[in-house]
Amino acid sequence: MAESEQQLSRVLSWKSGAFLGLSTVLGIFVTIGFMVGLVGAWAVIFIWAVCMVMAAAQAFLYAEMATMFPSTVGGSAAYAHEAFRKYTVFVGPVVMWGYWLGWSLIQAVSAYVFGSLIQAQWFPSQTWGVDILGTHVGLPHILGGLALISVYVLNAYGIKPAARLTSAGVTVFVVVAAVMVGLPFVSGTWSAHELTWRLHSWQLGVVLVYLAAWTCFAAEGPSLFAPEYKKPGSDTPKAIKICAVVMVAMFTLVPLATSGAIGEKAIGDNPSGYAVTVMQKYWHGSSSLIIAILAMALWVTILATSAQSARALLGLARSDATIKQFAKVNRHKMPGRALAMDILVNLLILFLVGNTVAIVGASNFGYIISCSLISFGYVLLRRDRPNWPRPYKLPRTGIAIALLMGTIDLFLAIFGVTHPALANYGGAKESIIAVVLLFVSVPLFLYRRVWQDRGTPFQWREDTPVLPDEATAALLHAPGSDGSASNNYNPADISPTLPDAATDHN
Repeated sequence: MAESEQQLSRVLSWKSGAFLGLSTVLGIFVTIGFMVGLVGAWAVIFIWAVCMVMAAAQAFLYAEMATMFPSTVGGSAAYAHEAFRKYTVFVGPVVMWGYWLGWSLIQAVSAYVFGSLIQAQWFPSQTWGVDILGTHVGLPHILGGLALISVYVLNAYGIKPAARLTSAGVTVFVVVAAVMVGLPFVSGTWSAHELTWRLHSWQLGVVLVYLAAWTCFAAEGPSLFAPEYKKPGSDTPKAIKICAVVMVAMFTLVPLATSGAIGEKAIGDNPSGYAVTVMQKYWHGSSSLIIAILAMALWVTILATSAQSARALLGLARSDATIKQFAKVNRHKMPGRALAMDILVNLLILFLVGNTVAIVGASNFGYIISCSLISFGYVLLRRDRPNWPRPYKLPRTGIAIALLMGTIDLFLAIFGVTHPALANYGGAKESIIAVVLLFVSVPLFLYRRVWQDRGTPFQWREDTPVLPDEATAALLHAPGSDGSASNNYNPADISPTLPDAATDHN
């Protein structure tokens, strides 16, 4: 297949990227509910607000890096690989694998919640099941499995249909969430007395931030589609910033409004379906409609995160950091093999792992470690490639922010993975699984470099360019630095005064 046929198509606008990123706002019905029951609404609002401040700070860092590499597949982790490979080739595979785990494993959680909602609402008597390796498998697992298979089929045929469906689904969900937030205040039934602070341990607070981190940090998700934006220089940072703003509002206002409307106990007793309880209070007979909307939104979450994680795995393979079979795209220019691998992994997790919060904890470790190293990678790129064009560039304070966020994320990941029992999402076994899952990346990387690429000498570190090549420069220097000329790129159009790409051999 020709090289041009292996490129992703530039068909997305910043709006499509923002909607794909916003699919993760369903985290308010996966993680927040159980936290409200555990430590109280005021504590949850504080935890998620802190987490979103961190996420927004990181999102600005990632936005700058995304504009440096408008054609690089793999999202923020691929930029970290670019930063570290000058010093060692072993950081990149770990960062990119952990990043992929974060985007991938959440699909199994969403699929299980999807199946559970449908079973509880429309098939309450269908409680049959079989035990498979200690996990009771029933109708929710079957329905979740069908959801996973359906998104694979849709994503394999192109990103535009997935983007349209995600846009529609997220819009409906956000409208319903806005109504749910507004009704308690408009009706005068909201009461601050229903909200409490029962967080009396800083250690538990850190662990809860750890669990909330994936959903919040996912504001950077639009960076995964940088090679598919029509105007990557402007579309990528715009989509990331919109995601961050909307998510800040959602993750603070929803627990504030719902806790004051129905009380923390009601939310803790029904952590995945408390939206139904809220809407039933103000609109009797709406439960079926709300469940249908929640199920649709969860399916959209699986659809979007499947597209994002497949691109993370595609980037991993194209960076020579894992087995090369995942580096191919299908005839629709979609990462078909990566999508298939992603769905297979999530089907196995769905049917073999029973604790959904433990899955979040395991995937969070790799993802937060990746976020830490991505932030440190930002500092390296600023130091090692100061003259690289950046259509979107932060002031020098960005370096201090990156160092701070990298340090906080590293502490968060280590503390969170070593103290799972504080939030009742596992013990030593879950911690070991999380660490092993992350470092599976190393033997896969060595297999790629030593065996599959055995004709090429193995290098412990690699030469890196200090200026972009001609194709990347054409995108970065397009009018307005927004990539508008990207679809008609001609190397001859580059100004003869543009510096040639240089290489740093240090």
